[in-house]
Amino acid sequence: MATVYPRGDRWYLNWFEAGKQQRRSLGRITATEAENIRKGKELELATGRRIFIASALFDDHLERYLTWHRTQYPHSHFRVKQIAAQCFGAFRGRALSQILPADVERWKASRMTRVGVNRHGARAVVSSETAAKELRTLKAVLAKAAEWGEVEKDPAAAVKAPKNLRSAPIHWYTKAELAKLYRKSRYAAVWRLIANTGLRRAEAMQLRWQHVNMIEAHINVLSSEDARTKSGRWRQVPLSKNAIEALRVLRRRTKDSDYVLPRMTGESLSRAFLRDVAGRGMAGSLHSLRHTYGAHLVMAGVPLRTLQVLMGHASFATTERYAHVGKDHLREQAKLINL
Repeated sequence: MATVYPRGDRWYLNWFEAGKQQRRSLGRITATEAENIRKGKELELATGRRIFIASALFDDHLERYLTWHRTQYPHSHFRVKQIAAQCFGAFRGRALSQILPADVERWKASRMTRVGVNRHGARAVVSSETAAKELRTLKAVLAKAAEWGEVEKDPAAAVKAPKNLRSAPIHWYTKAELAKLYRKSRYAAVWRLIANTGLRRAEAMQLRWQHVNMIEAHINVLSSEDARTKSGRWRQVPLSKNAIEALRVLRRRTKDSDYVLPRMTGESLSRAFLRDVAGRGMAGSLHSLRHTYGAHLVMAGVPLRTLQVLMGHASFATTERYAHVGKDHLREQAKLINL
């Protein structure tokens, strides 16, 4: 015999099995849903066939996931923890087994249509890129629940990322803009290094001197337990003359450190960049320096496949975003010919 009862805002299921009383939290569900689960459990007890799937609460699993994530990926943990705290309210208090693909789809739709406040304080529809990042985090959480055996099937496995409805060209800097950015900036060597290597913020923060080879003029961008690239693969990036000069400046400043960049949080580094560009009447973010590296390689005639390797893109679709830069450059060069 199985019974259900409410306590607070949650429902619980009780039953006897092998002479022992069992109890499972069903989470925040309706009385009808609880009754359906009770009937399913009684049928399971009568037939011996598994129908009811008891599982942990989403909240409890999320806490375990974040503990695991912090040890595996410490450099990206801050953002994942932030998304978990701000975006997963729809699943709080629910059992993992009660989360259906339709629930995840509804949640995705709600994240795509919400209105937020941008960095200028104005109300704006949240971008599909932000919604996609939140969905990737939720899918990782639920996939780990299935991997750990906390739920029989991952409810988000078939949910696709939202389409990018605001496709826009990448933002990059000309050589004149870079010279303006470097002038009188205490972080000039950092900005110059990133612009000449295309490192992501986390990759630059994780770069150690042992991974820098000044003689053969390259750096190794690693993927390991304490230094993980976004694509999960290591790559070797050649060093230009300006990249080497930036490294020499940083070597003098961080001579007692194992790390190439001064020790600060990634968020602090991004804020420092925003202050520099704002003070010079320029636009963009720290990631614009990575785009600048890719854009100038394309304008120099580097094939897109080579660009994919140098920038560490897991998908060629990401690299193709730089294709228009080469076309624009060729068009401008053609305009110089007046016969």
